[in-house]
Amino acid sequence: MAIGLIHPDDPCFSWTDSVAEAVSETTNRPIRWRGIDIVQKPAGWTPRDPKDDLRQLSIPLFLPEDQADSIRDAHARSAAGLPVRDQAKLVQATAYMTAQAAGLSSPEPDHIGGIWEVEAALDTGLADVWTQERLAEVWPKTESAKFLPADQVPDLTFPGRDPAATAAARALLTEVVRQQGGTPAGPEDFAALSDWMLSVKSDQRWEAVISLLPGTDELSEGEHWRALGTLRRDFSAAVEQGKPELAADSVRTVAEKVDPLLRRLTQDPAMTPLTPGRTPGSAAASAPPPRPGAHDGRRSPRSDRGRDVRR
Repeated sequence: MAIGLIHPDDPCFSWTDSVAEAVSETTNRPIRWRGIDIVQKPAGWTPRDPKDDLRQLSIPLFLPEDQADSIRDAHARSAAGLPVRDQAKLVQATAYMTAQAAGLSSPEPDHIGGIWEVEAALDTGLADVWTQERLAEVWPKTESAKFLPADQVPDLTFPGRDPAATAAARALLTEVVRQQGGTPAGPEDFAALSDWMLSVKSDQRWEAVISLLPGTDELSEGEHWRALGTLRRDFSAAVEQGKPELAADSVRTVAEKVDPLLRRLTQDPAMTPLTPGRTPGSAAASAPPPRPGAHDGRRSPRSDRGRDVRR
């Protein structure tokens, strides 16, 4: 079948709308979709490459032909009182559309063009991680639940639209959690952090990663720019080589750069706090230096895990 728009009388149309509404309700953010353009794509066909222009994602949603057929079949069988024929295909279709909608919950990016391939990969990976953690929450709010109730879904596993980008994003978030003192990372961490990252403009997310690491406000301007370059370069390598650990290593590299800076500050006599009633140079004038990163007052998205926080 040739590429074409899905018409409003097609069961896929109302189903897609239900998924977009469910994602918007879950993120508490609008979805950048006009509500009318759903493009069915044949096997092997891809839309204009996201690395060329992320802005194109603000208009249509795409649905692979085989997934569209599974939605139509599930709709027809449900109307006839019959069970879903292919539960796995229904899960993948719901996850695929959920991930697209989650990505469109982010602010419209600025100056996105061919040089932003890495940002496009991170955008895909974050939305896929979000979907992996939130699909069970989204499912009951969609028409998929009419075809297959949530308590009857056998497996919600979703490898991601781009498994390499998804694995790299998950590894990056895992290391952020570890640097914040929370290990091992749990579902609440991935859900909260991916949601928060999606609320940030796609061209500002490397800065957002740095802001989550304790003590990085002590980086000089030059060190900050080098940290941005490290995160971006290593994430790209992680996706291209299929080695998600490279994304985690980059976060660790940036965090380790901060330690000597903090030690220098805490060991500088001019920066040492005085005990009340003492004079500089007296035996009891110095207080123990703070633990590296302990002075950092940033609130991490993961600090709200376990609560239903709307970012």
